[in-house]
Amino acid sequence: MEILQEKSIRIRALFLCDIIATNLAFLISLSLATGTFPFAEGLILQMGLLTVIAIFLLPKLVVYRANLRFVSLGDLVSVGVATAAVVVAFGLTLAMTAAPMPPVRALAILLFVQTALLSAPRLAMRSPDLRSGLRTTLGRYGPSRVTEPVLLIGRGTACDLFLRSLRTQPSLAYRPVGIIDDMSDTTGTFIHGIPILGDYNDCSAVVANLANRKVKVDRIILTEPLTRQATIALEPLLEWARAEGIAVSQLPGLSALRPLPSEVGLGTINVSELLDRQEARVDYAAIQRLIHGRRVMVTGAGGSIGSELVRQIASLKPSELTLIENCELNSYQIDMDLARHFPYVLRHSYICCIRDKTRLKEIFRRHRPELVFNAAALKHVPIVECNPCEGVLTNAIGARNVADLAAETGSMAMIQISTDKAVNTSNVMGATKRVAEMYCQALDRKLPTRFMTVRFGNVLGSSGSLVPLFKKQIDEGGPLTVTDPRMTRFFMTIREAVELTLLASASGLQHTTLQGQIMVLDMGKPIRIMSLAERMIGLAGLVPGRDIEIKTVGIRPGEKLFEELFDAREMRSESPVEGILVATAEGRRLEDMQKAIASLEIAARRGDAAAVISQLSQIVPGYASAAIGDAKAVLPATVVPSSLAQPGPAFAANQAEVM
Repeated sequence: MEILQEKSIRIRALFLCDIIATNLAFLISLSLATGTFPFAEGLILQMGLLTVIAIFLLPKLVVYRANLRFVSLGDLVSVGVATAAVVVAFGLTLAMTAAPMPPVRALAILLFVQTALLSAPRLAMRSPDLRSGLRTTLGRYGPSRVTEPVLLIGRGTACDLFLRSLRTQPSLAYRPVGIIDDMSDTTGTFIHGIPILGDYNDCSAVVANLANRKVKVDRIILTEPLTRQATIALEPLLEWARAEGIAVSQLPGLSALRPLPSEVGLGTINVSELLDRQEARVDYAAIQRLIHGRRVMVTGAGGSIGSELVRQIASLKPSELTLIENCELNSYQIDMDLARHFPYVLRHSYICCIRDKTRLKEIFRRHRPELVFNAAALKHVPIVECNPCEGVLTNAIGARNVADLAAETGSMAMIQISTDKAVNTSNVMGATKRVAEMYCQALDRKLPTRFMTVRFGNVLGSSGSLVPLFKKQIDEGGPLTVTDPRMTRFFMTIREAVELTLLASASGLQHTTLQGQIMVLDMGKPIRIMSLAERMIGLAGLVPGRDIEIKTVGIRPGEKLFEELFDAREMRSESPVEGILVATAEGRRLEDMQKAIASLEIAARRGDAAAVISQLSQIVPGYASAAIGDAKAVLPATVVPSSLAQPGPAFAANQAEVM
């Protein structure tokens, strides 16, 4: 027999166990059928025949090469079929020979007892899965295991495999609290012990049910791709997720092929894991009232902040969405994104630099936006430090152009995206953003259009920021470069920054007491850059210092060891909205700011770096005047004829949102 020639001791042992179990099952069935211990005449002959039949049939009908760690229902069905074949063959053989025939009821009992005894060792091999499945059903994960409560969308194959993986992989710290199905007749049933709470059309009822039961959800997982109809049906659930700050993730397709990863590296990073706090949750209804049915314009629409602004605004159904972006590729990508996910939103996309007031004026007059979000900026401190004229032309002059045209065309509000680098700044980038803040403050105190500034710190995962840089360095095997071990920064996710920006804008329109004030997003405590680097190395499954080195490279031009959210000359106070603080400063008269910015523009368009830095130090309180002496080392002044003093394409192509 081939089965006896197998090299695997486990296969031969299982086969021997099945033969013994078959004879034991026969003895048990005779005992149950007759009521006495089966020492009947011909018992040895009967057991001999049964053994021969089992030796012949079981290897043909039972898959002995199956990995018992992954025994499935199909394997157990094959055991049942094999048992039935053995019992039938045994009965026919006894009937056609002179061997004594046991009671028929004994053969019927044999069928069930033999199936049970043959299945027992196979189920025993899966006992770890069964125990973990029982823990999942009972919600017992152990006292030391912190799990994330998740709501699953869809009940297909991917959902089934995901739930199975939770049983076998303790490192997956997810705790399913329910499933939403696409079928309406499955509500109230269970999959692997997880209840189906409703169908796609019952989203509002599911949310209410979770709230009544006080069940917390930290993540929604889409287990399968959504059709357009499903997306529309699930819109109430996704709106609730956005309002509550609940992350939404998509399981990768089971047939999706990916390139072989490098020896070390990170996949897609959930940047919220890098924060030392829970992501903020906002009043989504207030944001919806701000955007719904209004004409909205976003500048820098293809950058990290700008594109997220555009997506969230599009989801709130504005009557019209105008996109202004200076980079052709960014403009193409965000337009394609909108076409795919929000085809019903009327949109207009323009290639335009905010430095070009003539082109900008044409777009403003054509669309007359009610709400304007200025997310266009040059954001990299060392680059702007070496190119102060370009930084002024985009961050200060460009912001002034947007603000002036918003007022001229009668916009309800213009929202200026600012940065913590504008606070007590020591670099050109921060100084230019502070000029934009001061100009918007002056306009807000003078004109009927609201000019609101929203200030926040670094955004995790934005283009050119630390997270993509560290990820690239980890993928390359290190080292990770940190400027100074003591350096700290404020961080928040892109989603947080955009939602709180929209909420601050809604608050600014509702509470007129905020006129002339700067809204500052509450970013929690600053995070050490060294800790961020160590955490990312850990997420890659590596050990800092052993597998990946962290190298200190020194502070770059214009950088500070720590950033601040409030200037020393500003008064900090609470706002009526949770997660938003208010900075109040005396500011400057609008006429003074207009003259100062006009003079700054002349110097910048001439390419006079020394004059630009000198004037920035005069406009921005606290900006280091010592920088004036170093201006010539930053960039030699170049006199450009006024006829050629137009926005240059070299740095305009890098226009993006603030970090």
